[in-house]
Amino acid sequence: MNAQLQPTGSAYFIAKETEKPENHTLSVLVDNEPGVLARVIGLFSGRGYNIESLTVSETEHEKHLSRITIVTRGTPHVLEQIKHQLERIVPVHRVVDLTVRSHELGQERPLERELALVKVAGTGDSRVEALRLADAFR
Repeated sequence: MNAQLQPTGSAYFIAKETEKPENHTLSVLVDNEPGVLARVIGLFSGRGYNIESLTVSETEHEKHLSRITIVTRGTPHVLEQIKHQLERIVPVHRVVDLTVRSHELGQERPLERELALVKVAGTGDSRVEALRLADAFR
């Protein structure tokens, strides 16, 4: 842990974090059953970790598995704690830090992309205009 003890004017020293917090994307493979998402999210809320983004989707129907993708913020020490605590939850099969994995593969930054699904009703000229605007985001 990169922490330095700082005097606070009291009898106790407080560890001061020297590492900067950064966003990390965690991929958590879990059993697709009721209550699993609540247990994973409960871990975050119970320990005061913030969730920047959350996505859940079934990945393998026959094996009844789902993938929870979580973007969270913290120091490397905090992120290691989060990963170890997630791995101890029974229905969790695997936890992968995609941000660290991209660095291991030699990428400077992980590839991230936002996606929005928009449904637009239009006819004639308004439909053509909507399609023209949508082309700018391809």
